[in-house]
Amino acid sequence: MRDGAPEFDHRDSGTTEDQWSPALAAAESQSLELSRYRQLVVVAAHPDDETLGAGGLLAIAAYSGLSVTVLIATLGEKSHPASSTHTPSELALLRRAEVLAAVGVLAPAAQVRILGLPDGELAGHREELLAAIGDCVDGPSTLLVSPFVADGHPDHDSIGAVSAHVAGAAGATSLEYPIWMWHWGSPEALPAGLVRLDLGPQDVRVKRAALDCHRSQTHPLSDLPGDEAIVPPAFAAHFERDYEIFVTATPPDDDAVTTTVRRSDAPEPGDGGRSLTMEFFDDFYGAETDPWGFETRWYEKRKRALTLACLPAERFPSAYEPGCSIGVLTAALAPRCGRLLATDISDTPLRIARRRLAGAPGARFEQRRVPQEWPDEQFDLIVLSEIGYYCDAEDLRTLVQKASASLTRDGVLLACHWRHPVQEYPLRGDDVHEALRSHSGLVVLAEHREADFLLEVYVRPPAISVAGAAGLLG
Repeated sequence: MRDGAPEFDHRDSGTTEDQWSPALAAAESQSLELSRYRQLVVVAAHPDDETLGAGGLLAIAAYSGLSVTVLIATLGEKSHPASSTHTPSELALLRRAEVLAAVGVLAPAAQVRILGLPDGELAGHREELLAAIGDCVDGPSTLLVSPFVADGHPDHDSIGAVSAHVAGAAGATSLEYPIWMWHWGSPEALPAGLVRLDLGPQDVRVKRAALDCHRSQTHPLSDLPGDEAIVPPAFAAHFERDYEIFVTATPPDDDAVTTTVRRSDAPEPGDGGRSLTMEFFDDFYGAETDPWGFETRWYEKRKRALTLACLPAERFPSAYEPGCSIGVLTAALAPRCGRLLATDISDTPLRIARRRLAGAPGARFEQRRVPQEWPDEQFDLIVLSEIGYYCDAEDLRTLVQKASASLTRDGVLLACHWRHPVQEYPLRGDDVHEALRSHSGLVVLAEHREADFLLEVYVRPPAISVAGAAGLLG
């Protein structure tokens, strides 16, 4: 452990907040300026680390419009090794639900990735951490925040070192948040390179609400020995400040770790191959009339219902659906649109779509390759459903820019994409949504996230909820 961090017991009284307060008030520190970044990645060894160390930062980044990713390495199943009431498996399930709830309070639109690595053993999983953290970081526009590399907990120290290395290789900014240092550390031995983020009263309230989600850590599991709170009130006081303290990370000198860390699927030109062609889709359809099972699979029917339910308006004067395929979603959209343009790169599915909507008022179909043949029109609704990952990185960025430019001032962009990798596709669904968050100039109004697909609704800032737009909030 760097700087000789001692062994400690969370049940000890530790350094009090009254001891830390004057030292931190007098300490030299820089202010954290978020306007430099487009993306925040918060890495945590265990559920609750993200809230304790960076909850205020997460909240501020979220309402400032940054793309936010939270990566949780373990489920903290060994937090209560002597518990007679909760098994490690039960704790893992409990803490998974807690961290999802907490991040939902802090940054509702954040992408949450849970690796499920074994608690207490991160030092033996450096390659997995390198790949996972590197996959989240998108170069110099990223602020990567992770546990303090000398925090005194082996998992914190390990993941902090890997994060610093990833950031150094990617050219990203890397900061570290102490957690256990506030317990065992001395105010006379503050680390150098402190960075301070001031929190407003609402930020403090939101962080406190998020910490309340981690009840397995802030409250005893039971009255029995071994079920004591890990974060009792005296320790929690360190994280109820109206500011957060970070430490500027120093990339470790570690030749055992490769220095070519970068996102394996980042939307950089050529990373995942070229955009799929008309010939690919002509061959894919062949003699099939519904190769994806739009008409028959419950998965598709349910996803379509969720898509329609997420639209924030009952009707749209004009709409555009590129990649409409055989027109099943188009048929569901048409009654809610005054004018609806639906296009596809292949004429084979378009012939089926035209028959499906024959006579539908306001609907028209055209064969177009996007983004190259994007229509020169303005739309109140654009639906990108299962299309973005067919583009290579360059075409995806063009698609995002053209879609954003084609929206009316009050326009809505809905995107829905399969999240699992497909060998033939240049990109993954999450790459598409990251590009939308980073390059569209739009903000997320609504989100539905599952293991299989991600559905998001984007609007121009500020995002006003459906209830707010209807005047229901007073």
